[in-house]
Amino acid sequence: MDMMQFQRQTTQLAMTQRMQESLRILQMSNADLSDYLLAQAQDNPCLEVRLPEGTSVAPALPSRGIQNAQDRDAFATVEGQPVSLLAHVEEQIELAFFDPGDRRIALAFAEALEPSGWLGQPVPDIAAAAGVDLDEALAILDRLQAFEPAGLFARSLAECLALQLDDLGLLTWELRTMLDHLPLVAEGKLAELARRCDCELDHIRENLALIRSLNPKPGEAFEHGRTPIQPPDLRVLRGKDGWEVELTRAQLPRIRVEAATTTGDPAADVWLGRAQSQARWLMRAVERRQSTLLRAAACLVRHQAAFLDHGPRALKPLSMEEVAAELELHPSTVSRATATRLIETPRGLIPLRNFFSRSVWSDGPSAPQSQDALMALVGEIIAAENRAKPLSDDAIVKEAKAAGAVLARRTVTKYREALGIPSSYDRKRAAAVAC
Repeated sequence: MDMMQFQRQTTQLAMTQRMQESLRILQMSNADLSDYLLAQAQDNPCLEVRLPEGTSVAPALPSRGIQNAQDRDAFATVEGQPVSLLAHVEEQIELAFFDPGDRRIALAFAEALEPSGWLGQPVPDIAAAAGVDLDEALAILDRLQAFEPAGLFARSLAECLALQLDDLGLLTWELRTMLDHLPLVAEGKLAELARRCDCELDHIRENLALIRSLNPKPGEAFEHGRTPIQPPDLRVLRGKDGWEVELTRAQLPRIRVEAATTTGDPAADVWLGRAQSQARWLMRAVERRQSTLLRAAACLVRHQAAFLDHGPRALKPLSMEEVAAELELHPSTVSRATATRLIETPRGLIPLRNFFSRSVWSDGPSAPQSQDALMALVGEIIAAENRAKPLSDDAIVKEAKAAGAVLARRTVTKYREALGIPSSYDRKRAAAVAC
């Protein structure tokens, strides 16, 4: 085998450190951008940052480049998130269990809690992990099930509901029997349930109304790492010439570059010159971020104006590549600019990404169509159906065709499941139970 040496010239785009930093700034939320600029202002005497109104800041080192606004807006008054389920339970364990051994077993049960408030592991497994016998573990569990809110540490839906009824003093023999036969409730076999409970059908319906008033997942009232509430990045308003987009500048940090003064020390003057250059670059990077975000949002709103006028059914197929080509940007830049952004519209607070919609080809007169629009159509058809006689997927196909959309039955099934809508059989059964 002969070895050969040759030269080849290629063209590549090298990502400099400033280019990478610029892309990071583009993708930052307003809150992250404020934190980032604050950190930069701590080390840069030429950079002055004014925080958005209503922003609360953790204590930081004093700096001449940081100013805090005094006014607060509506978003600054949002209540704090509730405590976690585990913290709530641990606090009650500290008060209820004085023996260190019992407290250790109780904490083992607490660690097995699911976000719903139910136990996520079998009691024998928890007992084995805690190194105690089953009877001792069950005795601790019995005490834990008296915690607030009622229903915590349940091992099943029936036990969760029974704990809540017992806490209210309403757990009768009939209700206990109904909870033991919840599958009959799910199947809508109320007559069979009345026979087993030895009562009238009307009494079963009254008990069902009471059961429905209970909370099947009491643990969900506590914090589980949910996404914090964020103010919108943009706002869309109707102007003289149609829909107009603007940045919510009240949520944007303001930057000012201060002139570097000479100190007489050559080394210090060089350092100040670099600091001033860095501050100017940061200002330009933030301006590019705002400009790119505004251009991308304006393009999306321009293409999807019908959505703002008429709702999801009017969404048009629109890809990220099409927007990037129109704005003469790379698709990855559009992706970064629109990720996690919220826009305030007359239809509520909407993720900016919702304005993109996948194109779906069909044999209909208006092909191609938006997948989101077709999914919304399926939801509207089902919402308008007779609850006593719900439409099958084949019937939905016919209704969609009458509305100008040609869908396959399997496509209707896929959209229905994506919307969280049960089958026609399950919808009919649920309607019978509700009567």
